[in-house]
Amino acid sequence: MTAPELALPPRFEEAMKRRLGATGIFVEVAGKYYLDEARLKQIEQDRGTGPRGATGGHWASRRRMLTLRMVRMVVGVAFLVLVLLAILYGPTASIRLAVVTLIVLWIALTVFQLYYLAQVKNRMGGAL
Repeated sequence: MTAPELALPPRFEEAMKRRLGATGIFVEVAGKYYLDEARLKQIEQDRGTGPRGATGGHWASRRRMLTLRMVRMVVGVAFLVLVLLAILYGPTASIRLAVVTLIVLWIALTVFQLYYLAQVKNRMGGAL
């Protein structure tokens, strides 16, 4: 049916050009809108809002992202502590090795976080 036949507000067509259209739940063909039930079910599963209300998908992704951020923060704090120790007590070989290790770990976590974020965004159909 068309937007006026469905009694949808004019904002609906504007939303279809943005985030709502990017989800792929509604498909426009020749001015008429169709509900893609398979895509709706997929998004419900990804976001954990399906008929059973199962958690997973969306919330699991948020928990993983939060965990990655917390680990990066801990690594960053440990790095700062080691740098302060090096300043106070002089740079020893073991402190230098630990600082370099933490820098490499922090960079690896950052790259992994960016990769993970891109994967989640692609899975959600770009509507993150």
